[in-house]
Amino acid sequence: MKTAEYNSIVNELSDRLYRYAIKLTGDRETAKDLVQESFVALWMNIEKVETSFAKPYLFRVLFNKMVDGKRKMKRIQMVEELPEKTVDGKVYNEQRELIDMAFERLEEKHRKIILLRDWDGFSYEEIAEILEINLNQVKVNLFRARRKMQAIVSKIDSSYNESYNEN
Repeated sequence: MKTAEYNSIVNELSDRLYRYAIKLTGDRETAKDLVQESFVALWMNIEKVETSFAKPYLFRVLFNKMVDGKRKMKRIQMVEELPEKTVDGKVYNEQRELIDMAFERLEEKHRKIILLRDWDGFSYEEIAEILEINLNQVKVNLFRARRKMQAIVSKIDSSYNESYNEN
C-alpha cells in the first residue's frame, strides 16, 4: 500500500470507523482514541496490508483494541475493589500487599510478561513482538510466571497464617 492509498482509506473510512466505535463504547473520546489507534496500526503495517484488505483490517483492529481496553479496565477495577482494612488509622489492603510481595519475588522476565499480559492487556502476539520471543515462548513463560506467582502467594499466605495462629 502506498501513502496516497493510505490517505484515501483514512478519508473514506474514518467516519464509519468512528460511528462503529461509538456504538461499541458509547463514549466519544474513547471512540476517537480507538479510531486513531486503528489508523496507527494500519500505518505501522502499511507494507503488509493490501489496500483491498484495509477496511476489514481496520474494523478488526478497532474491535480488538476495544476488547483489550475493557479487559484492562476490568483488571484495574478488580484490583481497586480488593477489600481494605484500617490498621492504626492507615488504610491497609492485605490481598494487594500479598500480591505485590509475591510479584516482587518473581524473576524479571516473569514480571515483564505478567505486566504486559495481565496488567496492560497486550495480546500474545504483541508480547512476542515486544519481548522479541516467539509465540510459544510467550505462552510457556506466562503459564510459568502465573504458576510461580500462585506458589509464592500461597507460601506467603501460609506463613502469615502460621504466625497469626501462634499469637
